[in-house]
Amino acid sequence: MILFKFILNIDIVLMYSKLKDFFILNQTLYFLLYLKMINSKKVTGIILSGGKSSRMGTEKGLVKYKGKALIEYSINALCSVCDELVISSGNDCYSYLNIPIVGDEIENCGPIGGIYSCMKAIPSDIYLVISCDVPNVTAQLFTNLLDVLNQNEAVIPVDDNGKQQPLVACYVSDCFTIFESELQEGKFKMMKLLLKLNVRYYPISKELNFKSANLFFNANTPEDLQE
Repeated sequence: MILFKFILNIDIVLMYSKLKDFFILNQTLYFLLYLKMINSKKVTGIILSGGKSSRMGTEKGLVKYKGKALIEYSINALCSVCDELVISSGNDCYSYLNIPIVGDEIENCGPIGGIYSCMKAIPSDIYLVISCDVPNVTAQLFTNLLDVLNQNEAVIPVDDNGKQQPLVACYVSDCFTIFESELQEGKFKMMKLLLKLNVRYYPISKELNFKSANLFFNANTPEDLQE
């Protein structure tokens, strides 16, 4: 009887072990399939540099910070995670970068107009958006945004103060119709546009290895860039 119970317990342990291995294998396969699906999608990076730069007093993206133009930091943050880059600007001063430049189809609409125009000009599955004045944002942030995209329409980082960052974010191509309808209705606020999307908000926690107190530092004036 004791021997029977011992054999039965071994069988149960083996069955449990096999089931556990089965579920682990399935989870691993699912993750690999998800990565393959993401990798098969075209990712386009949109660099927003169409603002008036009134407080900076000159073309903001070309202002030097630690020996390099601001826009070049944004390019570096995107180039390793995107298949293609595009600059949203009405100025040809960025032509030296050899990156396509798209002007606003509808002028004076703010970032919504820039993102919309680039989406329309460059067909893609996923768009990573960054403004030209956030030199501390890293490629790792965008990698993480892609990792948590799943079935959402957008992934928006949230900083330590609870502030959402829709101009350093991830959007899928389905968002295009929402951008278009907002523009047609004369609604130019990004935060209100987000309410119409299925959004994943991504808190920037201290555990993230790229986290820094000034990750979303925004350069608006020459004084902001003084080292």
